Amino acid sequence: MKGSERTNVADRTIVLSLPFTPPHSLSLLLFLFLLPFALHAQCGVKVKGSDEAAMRTALSEMDQGHLREASQQMRRIAQRNPKAAEPQFWLGMLSVRNGFNATGIRKHFTKCLDLCPNYPNALAHYYMGMILYTDERYEEATAELETYFRMANNCDDREQTSVYEEASAYLHWSRFLADAMLNTVPFDPQPLRGVSSKRNENLPFITPDGQRCYYLREVPKKKDPTSFTVNDLEQSRWALFCSEWKDSTFSTGREMPSPFNQGPSEGGVSTTADGHTLYFSRITYNAGYANCDLYCGEWSAESGTWNVERLGNNINGDRTWESQPSVSPDGQWLYFASNRKGGQGGTDIWRCHRLKNGDWSRPENLGSRVNTTGNEKFPFLHADGHTLYFVSDGWQGFGGYDIYFIDLAGGDVQPTNLGLPINTENDELSFGVTADGAKAYFPGRVSASRSRDILLFDLYPAARPEPMRCCHAKVECIGKNMSRHETFMLSDRKPTPLTFSEEGLMPCIVCTTGKSWREEQTVHLYDSVSPLLLEFLPGSRLSERDELLLDAWAQWLLAHPQVHIAVECPTMPEAKAAYEYLRNKKKLRADRLECRGGTQYVKRQIRLL
Repeated sequence: MKGSERTNVADRTIVLSLPFTPPHSLSLLLFLFLLPFALHAQCGVKVKGSDEAAMRTALSEMDQGHLREASQQMRRIAQRNPKAAEPQFWLGMLSVRNGFNATGIRKHFTKCLDLCPNYPNALAHYYMGMILYTDERYEEATAELETYFRMANNCDDREQTSVYEEASAYLHWSRFLADAMLNTVPFDPQPLRGVSSKRNENLPFITPDGQRCYYLREVPKKKDPTSFTVNDLEQSRWALFCSEWKDSTFSTGREMPSPFNQGPSEGGVSTTADGHTLYFSRITYNAGYANCDLYCGEWSAESGTWNVERLGNNINGDRTWESQPSVSPDGQWLYFASNRKGGQGGTDIWRCHRLKNGDWSRPENLGSRVNTTGNEKFPFLHADGHTLYFVSDGWQGFGGYDIYFIDLAGGDVQPTNLGLPINTENDELSFGVTADGAKAYFPGRVSASRSRDILLFDLYPAARPEPMRCCHAKVECIGKNMSRHETFMLSDRKPTPLTFSEEGLMPCIVCTTGKSWREEQTVHLYDSVSPLLLEFLPGSRLSERDELLLDAWAQWLLAHPQVHIAVECPTMPEAKAAYEYLRNKKKLRADRLECRGGTQYVKRQIRLL
């Protein structure tokens, strides 16, 4: 169930407001007389023999639509037979017929099953399941609804099976909510110091290196010098702020200077690993229409300013809403929310990748694996490049927008609801996770008396992404008398190949983890030789890490088909292992490779021929 249906099902007034048509609109005549009369009296005490005729009369009145007369007669029968379950069942059905009276449904079906827990009519258990669902007693609701299906599946009566689809929906949600209530996750949110203030904050983003936090803060609207009304003084606006990490906490923040905060409103931001490229959304008005587009800001170290440009028309549309960007740390993928055509319905999550010429590709929809006929918003791509967090009102949840996560590299698995009590019956909007995966943050209130703050909490292990670390390198180009600094993300768990290159020089390719990387290593590039940083297993066999390293070398060699190399190692078995991997596994031409081994080769390296 999706969208508004889900919201209604999660409502505590469900008995009064169903997301589907209750069965009281159907005729009961055939149902009443096709069922053997003794069926309703198999447990508990039958109605007295003297009341059997009165029972038939009451049911006849009910079938003819004389609900008031039938109810009065049935109540008298119930009073004379206080231990009989059958009159209570029919009084419950009369409550269904009589405007779907919630009080009567609750009273009579509860008493019916108190007197006869195995009452042999599936509808008694269906309505009892609804009552228990409304009371948030989801385990008990599941049991009653499962009883309904056991009975309904073994009978041919169309009246008992008429609510089959509705019962299926209730059972689906009861199981989900029962499991959620039994498996609440640890959650102790605290306002993020420095960033959170007495004013409202929203849409936070902590940079991959943890040194800055961007967010929106509600501040007084800039006063119009030509206006002196009280409303001008009371109005507020959302401004983009930035807080910097200092002395184990974030600063109180400053409003981002021009060219930011010049229009009606800016949205949340996302940056690359080095923090020099920033993506954000901005609302502009076109002939009265509020349009939201994506923008890119490039930091200029020379001028100390941001250069901001609107992204192209292949991403932004004049009459579509593009917002909430999330860029991969290497700047190669951009995720965002849009209501453009071609999606699954509502607002969807889209992505595009960087082309060789620097432009962005045409956006692609993430498809039904992430998007639904409802709305998906606020994508957050973690620094690991494959764990996506987002909010949705289309996937199964607890009401409104919930937070979900999915491993985009994990096959056909569906998104996982972040669980209770992180998700609630209210809307959860915007969510982020620190690079190490240990902390999560989002806008919210720790109490009704506080303003909306940026809340930080320990993310429970099952919802954590791959832990990443922001690393730095100084690349020195020997022979060109030049150097530069690079920033990138490395996994703390598994080795990752890195290629440092400069046109005209041999690359330096390493395979390492974030934990092993020194704070700022220096990498040297030479014109004719590069270290081959293989470790080898016993017997000169390649390790998994060695293969990753050679994979990166093969990729570079395929991109430079004019290059011919020699693999040099202190022993011939080592040199042959690397040579054969490149030749046979990676399918490089034999005329491009040479194998050299012996004690004259002190270092493992690749030499340009």
